[in-house]
Parts: sequence; structure tokens; C-alpha cells
Amino acid sequence: MTGRVTLIAHRGQPQKFPENSLQGFRHVLQAGAGMIETDVHFTQDGVAVLSHDSHLLKLTGKQIIVADHDFDEIRDIPAGYSDRFGGQFEDFRIASLQQLVELIGDWPEVKCFIELKPAALSNFGLKAVDMLIETLAPMRDQVAMISFDRDAVQYCQQHYADIETGWVLPDWSEENRQKAVRLAPAFLFVDTEFCPSQAADLWAGPWQWIVYTVNTAAEVAYYAGLGFELIETNRYSDLKQESDIVDVSTDF
Repeated sequence: MTGRVTLIAHRGQPQKFPENSLQGFRHVLQAGAGMIETDVHFTQDGVAVLSHDSHLLKLTGKQIIVADHDFDEIRDIPAGYSDRFGGQFEDFRIASLQQLVELIGDWPEVKCFIELKPAALSNFGLKAVDMLIETLAPMRDQVAMISFDRDAVQYCQQHYADIETGWVLPDWSEENRQKAVRLAPAFLFVDTEFCPSQAADLWAGPWQWIVYTVNTAAEVAYYAGLGFELIETNRYSDLKQESDIVDVSTDF
């Protein structure tokens, strides 16, 4: 442990931009982010899009289920998260994963955590993993596929040995500790809501721990004290200025 941390830009910078927007990701990349995280669902015609929810209500104001529509039907719908930002970002649109891949081409050292959401797996089964990795082909050496779904993580390990994986813990339990040991992902993600309060309680294993979502300098210091070196935040560009233990290096 170094006592310093690297921030992961969670869904871009959703406190300043609509979450998972290309513009939000461009903002944090230009601000120096070495690690980003995003969420993926698939449209009816198999296009991977960046969305935390299986529907687009929050971003577009329309109750649109991603998997019920082809990408051409949703690509031009304003997605500026008007409930939060009013008309400030009315020119924003739902981004495809392919567009993010193209954006990341200008930042070949950036690590990307791509979360495959449960609804995508419900709709397409484990084929969703294949579809995801196919889209990520140009940047696969920069990617870690992550999911709450342990079977999806295991499938990725078995079929794409060169792709790093991460398991997002559904809760903190001895049962999940044993599952983590058997799975042995490169990363384990834990929510602040059930993260243990003592460093000694963090499970030992081959993984790196990542805690989410942390948005103040005081919280960064607290979780660094527990032993976390990787911390997800919604406030990347601000928090790197507010915390004196954020390391710009991503060399772990």
C-alpha cells in the first residue's frame, strides 16, 4: 500500500455532465483520468450503448427500454438529462460503445472498466459477453470487463483469457468471499454502503479492491486508510484537486 490512491471516473463526470456521455468522458480524459468506468446495455439489433439503466427515462425523459428498440430508433433522441441539467445539454445523444472505443483511441494508456448490466444478460444470455468483447476488440488490452453477474465474469475468463475481469459484489458475505476466491478476478468492487470498516476485514486474494462511489476528499482519505488504492468517483476533475493523496500515476 502506498497511502495514495488513483481515482476512477465513474460514468464520466455525472455531477457536471449527463452520465455516460461522450462529452463527460472526454472531460475527465482531458483532465488526466487514467481510469474510467461505464455501463453497457444492448439495443434490439445488438448495438452496445452506454447506459446505467435498462431504460432511457432518466437521460431522455422518455420511457424507452433499450432492448426494445434498434439503435437507429434511439440514436437521435436528446439525452441531456433535463431533470438535472435543464436544457444545458440538449444536443447530447445516447452514446454507443463503439463511439467510446473511438474516443479512447486518443488515450491508449487509459484503463476502461466496462460493466455488463444484468438486463443485457437477461436479454442475450452469455452471448452478450461475446458481443461486448467483439465491440471492444480495438482496445481489448485496455479493458476490464466487470459485472454483478458471476457467471458472465467466469465466462469471460474462460473464453477471453487476455481480458481482465472484475466482479461487483452484490453484498458482503462469507458466501461471496468463497465465490470470489474461486473466481479470482483481477478486481473486486465493493459499494460504500456495505464496505467493511476495518482494513483487516478486506478479503485477501489476487485481486485489487475498488470502492465506489466516493465524492469527497474526506471519504478518499477514509477509504485510503482502509487500504483502497483504487476509488471510483463522480467528481474526478474536482476531487483530484481537493484531495492531496490522489496520485496521477496509474502504475500499480
